[in-house]
Amino acid sequence: MVQQPEYGTNHAYYIDFIQICLAVKFINNDEIKELYEVQGLKINQIASRFKVSRTVIQCRLRELRLKEATTSDNPNTRQNYRSRVSPYGFSAESGKLIPNRLEMKICRLVVQLVQRQGKNHTEAARELSRLGYKNRSGSAVWDSKTIFNILKRWKDKL
Repeated sequence: MVQQPEYGTNHAYYIDFIQICLAVKFINNDEIKELYEVQGLKINQIASRFKVSRTVIQCRLRELRLKEATTSDNPNTRQNYRSRVSPYGFSAESGKLIPNRLEMKICRLVVQLVQRQGKNHTEAARELSRLGYKNRSGSAVWDSKTIFNILKRWKDKL
């Protein structure tokens, strides 16, 4: 058994580190270009072929000036909606977002109450309740968080 030296003495402490091995992967830019442009593979498909993350492939494509950074990489578009709950103002049917007229009316009212009339989220929720508008669950009681989310999505669009 090794004796522990007292603190403050001139003894050296040695620490053992666990050795970490990193496998370096060489990804050929010409091969990525071939897969992306000629074969038409998507970023996820290329990433799985090289066993790297999609971010690595996106960075390589940007370096090759083949891919610009866009928000269209998001799989949730109006034609291909995959979330459980659709954003307020829309209904999801068969994986597509369809405008919901009643919810759009509520969204316009929220924007009007908060931005144009200067009410805060809680006051806007109370006003919607007072006017008798029902939320998605069928209740006439509105939550300020719901108002916040509606406003966050629609403030610059309505």
